[in-house]
Amino acid sequence: MDLRVLLSGLAYSTIFGLSFLFTKNALDYVTPLTFLSLRFIVAFLSYLLLLITGAVKLGKKPYWKLWKLVLFQPVLYFLFETYGLQRVNSSEAGMIIALIPVVVNLLAPFILKEKGDLLHYLLVGMGFLGVSFIVGFNITPGNIAGKVFMLLAVLSGAMYSVFSRKFSKEFTPTEITFFMMMTGSVFFTLLSLSTGDFRPVFNVHVVIGALYLGVLSSTVAFFLLNYAIRKMSPIFTTLFSNFTTVVSVIAGVVFRNETVGTQQIAGMGLIISSLIIMSLRRSYKRLSRAQKL
Repeated sequence: MDLRVLLSGLAYSTIFGLSFLFTKNALDYVTPLTFLSLRFIVAFLSYLLLLITGAVKLGKKPYWKLWKLVLFQPVLYFLFETYGLQRVNSSEAGMIIALIPVVVNLLAPFILKEKGDLLHYLLVGMGFLGVSFIVGFNITPGNIAGKVFMLLAVLSGAMYSVFSRKFSKEFTPTEITFFMMMTGSVFFTLLSLSTGDFRPVFNVHVVIGALYLGVLSSTVAFFLLNYAIRKMSPIFTTLFSNFTTVVSVIAGVVFRNETVGTQQIAGMGLIISSLIIMSLRRSYKRLSRAQKL
């Protein structure tokens, strides 16, 4: 693996892992639509600053083609994730999101024509068993909706990862990230205004959360994610979400005093183990093909 891709993966997975904590803290004081609007306004403005200073550049391309990509992320993914985080704790949300690479492995054969064998799908099933351990226990009337929202966020995130790989052949990481931030800013601001939900908030947790998620999580981390996806298959790059899960769980336990049950740890272990085995098999196959050549 290229060192720059490895560092990019570790960086964006750490940033994403802490984003659950900052989002959860902000949602204690503000509604989901208002917070989504604020974070993407900050993200879009930070990206505009990069354009004005010449730090990044955009080419003249048919950006309308990216509508499939931005529909799944930022629009659907962040709607589902934010409403989900309003109803479940940040540790559990991080563990559910770990299912994204499992779903990517399931979708890739149909969309990217990246086929797998029987063992591959057994490992995918192992990942689904793991998430059932996480989601299936401790269901209450208060959190079942949150878990459903998080599972819908998983599906949206997986679709984004697959489509991002396809569009990375025509658009650069900078172009994809800018279009995502612009879409998120316009969509969530108009949605929050039209529903009467938007209001200016100056609470310190909301401001810090909007800055962290707008600058680091939305702009920097997505640029790094799109860069990594462009260099590698989404089946491999999404393995970094394992580290995201670990960071989110540790942050929730340390900073919000959240508890993690034995069955949830077992479920997370199943998901991570299945993905590690997939990664090792993929590397072995590539090495074997290279040696034959």
